[in-house]
Amino acid sequence: MTRALMLLIAAAVASSAAGESPCKIAFKAGVQLVVAATKTCYLQHQTEYVKFSTTCPGINATLPTVNDAARCDPILFNFSKCLLQSAKLLKPDNTFDDVAFQTIALKNQCSTDTNFSKVYSNCKTAAMKYLNVLQFLTCIIAAMP
Repeated sequence: MTRALMLLIAAAVASSAAGESPCKIAFKAGVQLVVAATKTCYLQHQTEYVKFSTTCPGINATLPTVNDAARCDPILFNFSKCLLQSAKLLKPDNTFDDVAFQTIALKNQCSTDTNFSKVYSNCKTAAMKYLNVLQFLTCIIAAMP
C-alpha cells in the first residue's frame, strides 16, 4: 500500500502543468490529506500490509491475477478505512463521505467542473464498493484532463 501511495504521489507530481484548472489544483492538495495519514495507518496495520503486499495480486505483479477476495479485500478495507478516518472523510457507517470530500479535501473547487463530475462518478463507482481509497484517488488523477 505504501508503494501504491508513492505511485499516486508520483503521478500527481508528474501530471503537474501550468494552466491547470482550480479543481485539479484543489484535488492534488486534497490528496495530501489522505497521504498524511499513510505512515500512521501503515504502523497500525503493518502485519496486514505485509501479508497483503506479498500475497494479494494488484500490488505484487508477480502473483497470479486471481484475487482471493475473502482474504485480500478486508485488509485493503481496513487500511483505507484508517486513511479516510484520519482525513475525516469517513461516515459513521464506514462509507466514504462525499460531502466532506468536496468541502474538506476539495474546498468546493470542483462543484462546477463538469469534467471532474464525470471522472469522480466513474472512479467512485469502481473503487468505493470496497472502500479502495487508493484506487479511487489514482483513478481521478489518471482521468482528469
